[in-house]
This record gives sequence, C-alpha cells and structure tokens, in this order.
Amino acid sequence: MTKRRITSIIMLAVLLVGIALAAYGMTGRGIYSNAAKMMGSDEKSAMISIQDPSKLKELGKIGDIGAEKIKSFLKGLGQDSAAVDKAVDERMAYETAAANAKDREKFFAYAHSVDETVTQENYNDLIKDRARADAMRQDMAMAELGMDQEAFQRIADNESLLDLFRDAVPRLLQNAHMTNAVQFQFVGIVLIVAALAYFLIQAMDIKPRARTRAVNPKTAKVTTFLLNYALFIILGLILVVVSIIRIDFLSMTNILNILQNASTKGILALGCAGLIVLAGTDLSIGRVLGISAAVTASLVQSVTYTSRMYPTMVSSLGAFGLLIPLFASIAVAVAFSMINGFGVAKLHLHAFIVTLGTQLIAYGANCLYIESQPSGTAQALSTLDQTFLDISAGGIMLGELRVPVVVIYFIVLAAIVWVIWNKTKLGKNMFAVGGNTEAAAVSGVNVAKTIMLVYLMAGVLYGIAAFLEAGRITAVGANTGLNYETDAISAVVVGGVSFSGGVGTIQGVVIGAVIMQAIVYALQFLGVNPYIQYIIRGLIIILAVSIDVRKYIVKK
Repeated sequence: MTKRRITSIIMLAVLLVGIALAAYGMTGRGIYSNAAKMMGSDEKSAMISIQDPSKLKELGKIGDIGAEKIKSFLKGLGQDSAAVDKAVDERMAYETAAANAKDREKFFAYAHSVDETVTQENYNDLIKDRARADAMRQDMAMAELGMDQEAFQRIADNESLLDLFRDAVPRLLQNAHMTNAVQFQFVGIVLIVAALAYFLIQAMDIKPRARTRAVNPKTAKVTTFLLNYALFIILGLILVVVSIIRIDFLSMTNILNILQNASTKGILALGCAGLIVLAGTDLSIGRVLGISAAVTASLVQSVTYTSRMYPTMVSSLGAFGLLIPLFASIAVAVAFSMINGFGVAKLHLHAFIVTLGTQLIAYGANCLYIESQPSGTAQALSTLDQTFLDISAGGIMLGELRVPVVVIYFIVLAAIVWVIWNKTKLGKNMFAVGGNTEAAAVSGVNVAKTIMLVYLMAGVLYGIAAFLEAGRITAVGANTGLNYETDAISAVVVGGVSFSGGVGTIQGVVIGAVIMQAIVYALQFLGVNPYIQYIIRGLIIILAVSIDVRKYIVKK
C-alpha cells in the first residue's frame, strides 16, 4: 500500500470524524436553543435565566410550544413525572379557558347567564367597563376550570411551572454536550476543511481521460445548449418556484417594480459590459455613481430648502436646465473612467488594480463633497426639485398602467449601445481587442484608443445612471452606490459576457440585469434574511463565472 493511499485513508477518517464532531456540536447547541424556546425567551437572554433562575419570571405559552415538548424537557432534566404532568395540564387548561373567555360570543353567553341585564344592546357598555368585564372573564374561566380563587390565581401566575423550571434549568450547566457544543462544532469544521483541502489538492493530479468514442451530434448539440443557457435555466426555475409559492409575485405591480429597480443597475451594466468584453473589469462603478449622484443632487435641490448645498441658487433650473446636472454627472463619471482607461491602455496596469484605486478616490471625494455643505453636516443631499423627480423618476400612463420613465430610458440606452457594439467600427475593434489584443494590434487596430473609447462610453453611461438614481432614491449620502459594482458585474456575467474577453451581447446584459433584480426582489418578497441574500448573490456570480470558464475550456 502506497504512502499516498495510506494518507488518503487517514484524511478520509479525519473527514468523517470532523463531520461527526460538527454534527455533535450542532446537536449540543440545539439543546440550548430548545431550552430558550421552552423558557419562552431568546437565546441571548436564555443563559442569564439558566445561570440565575431567580430572574426567570415568565414562560412562553404552552399552546405555542406544545405540552408534550415541555413535559419531555422537564422530565429530561430530572423533574418528577407526576408533578410535571399536573403543572403542564393545569396550565394548558388555563390557557384554553382564558382563550374562551376572550371569545366574544362565549363571553356574552356567560355574561347573560349570570346577569340577565347584559343584553346585545348594552354589551358594549360592559366591555367599556374594563374592571367589571375582566372580573367577569376571570369568573368565567374559574367556572370552566372548577377552581377557587386561590387555585386559579396560582395557575394564572404560572407558579407551579415556574418552580419546576427554576429547579431544573441550572442542571443544563452540568450538560457537557451543551456547554462544550461550540468547541466540538469548530473542531469539526477545522477537520472538515483540512480533509477537503487535501482531497481537492490531490484531485489536481487526476488527468482527464482521452475520448475514445465519437460524440453523437444531437447529444453534443443538447449539451452545448444546456452549457450556454444553464444559468438562465437555473435562475428561471428559481423564479418559477417563487411564483408557485407566492402566486402574487408575478403581478403587474411587482413586474414594474422589478424593471424599475433593474433599470439604473442595468445602465451601469451596459457600461461595465464593454470593459469585461475587453477582458477587464471595473470595481469603481458604485463609488463613481455615488459622487456623480451627489453632484446631481446638489444641483437639483429645491430652492425653497434652506439647508441646500448652494444657497445662491434661488431659481429652479426648469426642465431644460436639468441638462446642466445631467452633463455635470456625466463629466464626473467620465473623469474617473478616463483615469481607469489611461491606466489600462497606456500604463498597462491591471484593470482590477487601477479601478480599486479610483474606487477609494471616488469614495473619499464623495465624503468631502457632502461634508462641504454650508450647514457643516454630512447629512444626505435631499429635498430635490419636483421637476427633476418627475423627469428622472416619474411615470408615463399607458391606459391604467403607470410605466416608470427610467425603464424607457434603459430600453433606449440599451438600443443605442447595441448599435455601437454591432454596427460601428468601435464595436468591431472592441471585440477584436478583447478576443486577442496582439492579433488586433497586428491587424491595424489602435488598441489604446479603443480601450479609451470603451472606458469613455462606460463613463457616460455611469453618469446617466447616477443622474437617474439620484431621482429614484431622492436622498444621496456617503454610502450611495455601495456594492453597485457587484450588481452590475453580476448582471453582465449572468448575461453571458465572458471574462475571457471578446464574447457578449447587449440583449444578454439586459436579460441578466432583469433576472438578477428579479432574484433579489423574489428573495425580499419571501422574507429571506438580507445576509443570506448576499450569500445567494455571491454563489450566483461564482456559478456564472464557472459556467463561462467551462464554455471557454470546451471551445479550446
């Protein structure tokens, strides 16, 4: 037996031990979670009650937790079986009687039976007399339970169960399974990671087998189709499942909301797509949008707002005058894009590095700009002019349907960029440079000029998106644009633009932007934890790039 095989067996054992320890730790933490649930408290405060039972003053409703679960919990901690059954059953009966006493019809029937003066006409008067109504409800519950005042008060205060819990819960501290659960869990995770890392590295030594038989053309065609559209199929199925879970998800209102939210991110994606076709990227998108939007917002604040950025602007710009903030926004975005383009084209810096630098510069500049307000505060730039809001974030009525104007802007800009990509010399040169820079240069393409023009186009689109985004969110602060580059790049790679360069379509980018926003909206619609949403979006990006790389390998 070789050393490698012996090592593999040992690491397999390590993996299994790690899984066992992690599972053991999770069940131990489950004991604590269960205890918190039994005590009707959150996990944060449960330990306080376990360590100091005198602070345990109330319990959750048995009806919400389950009588059998509470019985099992207390008996498992060594409490007398008969005492537990008696206390839980009495409390369960009390909760049922209390619920009956709150039932309007049952309470009225009881009230009328003990006091014939209570009729439908004066029932509301009885309810308004809270003291009398509460006393009558208590009498009704006591009568239903057949208890005297003393016994009823004891069960209402939950004294029997509280005493059992106060006596039992400190014993949880003697449970090593619970108190050492975290240690077991993380030791297990460490072992699992170590074993998986070993097997992953060893897998690199496995050489692919050469194909010895002919591939069926039909099978190859289906495989290619599935490979090319795998991500669209997966994401489409997710949306179908969400639509089945919540039928109202695909209402016209929700569809328009998705399109509206996807539009500004989609315009950013149109600009970013060209850079990725060049086999580059842009990490500065979000922060560039942030400062461009801040410049826009500062120029379109209402002239009646006393804390506006520029107090000397005493008259509204009007519809035509809004070209000034639009071009100012574009100018700011183009300035940063030109820095990026020059760094890539002339200084031959990697796009990742130069855009990371401009990302930080743009963020710092945005913070300085917002803090330069005459008020001396860093409050968000808000209270924007109504004309600006109507033009940038208003809607157009088509019958009874209100279509957001930003959706129309997105469609128009997508059409313009499609023409540039497919019908102009710049578009052809862009794909040539992205596919093979050396070959493009030999063919007579001015590589540096092409790169600069593509970055210029991206800057224009970023500026337009920032102008529209300021109107959509109505308040621009230092954090405006945070993580927008993630959304833009996600839309691009989901839309089929290859990070290898030279491959991509505008229609794919548009579909990618809408699908990504639909996924985000679906997760929010289902109430998924926001942090889990980040995880899902990250997995989608990794999956998209993995499929892209796989397609590239297959073509080679």
